[in-house]
Amino acid sequence: MSGPDQPGAPTGDLPESDAPTGLTRVDPRHDLRHRPAPGGRMRDSLFWQTVLPDAGLALQVYLFVTGTGAAGYNIAVWGRDGVVALERDGGRVPEAMDFDDFEVSALRIRNDGALRTSTVTVRGSSLSLDLSFEALHDAFTFRDNPDGLPAWFADDRIEQTGRVTGTLTVGDRAQELGPLGHRDHSWGLRDWRAPQHWKWFVAYTADGARAVNGWIWQARGEWGFAGYVFRDGALVPVARIEQRTTYTDAMEQQRLVATLHDVVGGRTALELDAFGILPLPDERSGTMILEGAATGTIDGVAAVGQFETEWPADYFAHLAAGAAS
Repeated sequence: MSGPDQPGAPTGDLPESDAPTGLTRVDPRHDLRHRPAPGGRMRDSLFWQTVLPDAGLALQVYLFVTGTGAAGYNIAVWGRDGVVALERDGGRVPEAMDFDDFEVSALRIRNDGALRTSTVTVRGSSLSLDLSFEALHDAFTFRDNPDGLPAWFADDRIEQTGRVTGTLTVGDRAQELGPLGHRDHSWGLRDWRAPQHWKWFVAYTADGARAVNGWIWQARGEWGFAGYVFRDGALVPVARIEQRTTYTDAMEQQRLVATLHDVVGGRTALELDAFGILPLPDERSGTMILEGAATGTIDGVAAVGQFETEWPADYFAHLAAGAAS
């Protein structure tokens, strides 16, 4: 997962489309790297994911790059049998290097600069990956949600569901990717200690007729919501999300039952059951993120997805120790 500004204020994007929901047409330049203002700081983060339910696996690729060229990534494969492969590395990249042809250590990324397609290639010590992504719909900005995007999170963030093809190889086991996946891109600085909690999720049906993306955040004592519903070619922002989550004694998310209320009055029912958890503790930011690979339904139609929870590390440890039970 991963704005300045006041909620609802687009950052130099194109005029609204003719769609009834008045969605912002995100400027294609946001497919590329963002540079800091003179004397300022900047951070891009990019993310791809897909779920392979028949293999009991999920894959995610996460990259960050700062305005000074420091880059780092994690590439994870996990599922019913726990964490299967986890590659972390990074380095420094030249100022001129951009996301149309980006390479650091074992990871190479090519965005088309039009917010439609991208490829991700990894030749790591524990896995090999060739992933191609083709968008099902225009990139969606969280600034089109009624709650906007809080300044502590990013300058802006775009989300997009799409078709995924390619091959993932771990050891001697090769898996064909697809048919669907998701990507996002955030830019701007993040105050990791501002949120008290968040839930982020994405889910999609195999035919791509339905997809949902949601973000429920709590910070400064307030709640907010973001995301979209994609149904039969129409993209509609979410206004509010009702949810109930169950957890294991170790505070790993097990099941999400949610209703997404969109801005035109529609309701979408989502159920997700996690079949594998990837814990990603981070001492520097003081956070614990848990990624859940999941199967479930959207309005009763079989779907797969990813369900993420974020906690302040100390609070998470307190809950996981059972002290608050």
